[in-house]
Amino acid sequence: MESEITKNNDRFIPSDDDESTNTSSDNLLGKAAAFIAVGAVGLGAAGEADALLLQPSRVIMPAAPAPCTGICAPQATEFQTIIDKEARTAFRRMDWSNPFDWLVIANSTKKLHEINTHKAIINLLNQCARYSFGMPVNVLQHCLQTATRAARANASDEMVLGALLHDVGIAISYPGHAQISASIIRTFVSDDVYEAVLHHHEFELAHYGHRIGQSTTMRNLYLSEPWYATAAKFADEWVQVSYDPGYVSYPLEEFIPLIKREFAEFTPEKMEMTMSDCFKEQPV
Repeated sequence: MESEITKNNDRFIPSDDDESTNTSSDNLLGKAAAFIAVGAVGLGAAGEADALLLQPSRVIMPAAPAPCTGICAPQATEFQTIIDKEARTAFRRMDWSNPFDWLVIANSTKKLHEINTHKAIINLLNQCARYSFGMPVNVLQHCLQTATRAARANASDEMVLGALLHDVGIAISYPGHAQISASIIRTFVSDDVYEAVLHHHEFELAHYGHRIGQSTTMRNLYLSEPWYATAAKFADEWVQVSYDPGYVSYPLEEFIPLIKREFAEFTPEKMEMTMSDCFKEQPV
């Protein structure tokens, strides 16, 4: 597996050497995205917001990480939101917009994705090191073990990515974390990998459901699904066995090239795929 490991680092901070903060007019990141970034790192005080309104041409780079209360906000110093000399649309309501407006917005969205997405993923994984919920290993260690087992079994890159991120949603919310994790990877993996991550809890219950008064056969609801075998292998061979403090996993840094590569592509076709999910009829 390709490796870009920095040893003896307790926390990985992505390098921005290859992502310059170019301030030319072809930078199309919107001020709206900047407000989102500010809110995400806990800098939404009135003074900060006023400063942003009065000084629109600047790069948001807080001097120190945001304070953490419980589930931490992303570390501000790991993100760059470029808002210099952006192209701006003029509509005040969506029904006043035109196709060119949406081209500007799409370009801005694409640029934001390229700059920040892999950093956000890495940040969420690092946050998972805070939580163990009484388990023998913390959530990050569990994710690394799962991904390492998948990699050593010669699984595909997208399956290794799914294994690495199957519990990353815990950094946002434990309830619904499988759905959150699956949503994060939705546009970057196959249906089989997406479904395996989405339903991994139901498949895991075969191994311990009887110990907590829950069904061990919930996976049987999906016996006719084309992804059933993939989800079963995922849960049985990699997820449920990955709580071993003595298991030697690849470090997170080993997976950084995979994260960057797999999250690099951002296309309208993939956006349309996820939008179609919103409208497809769900079985009762």
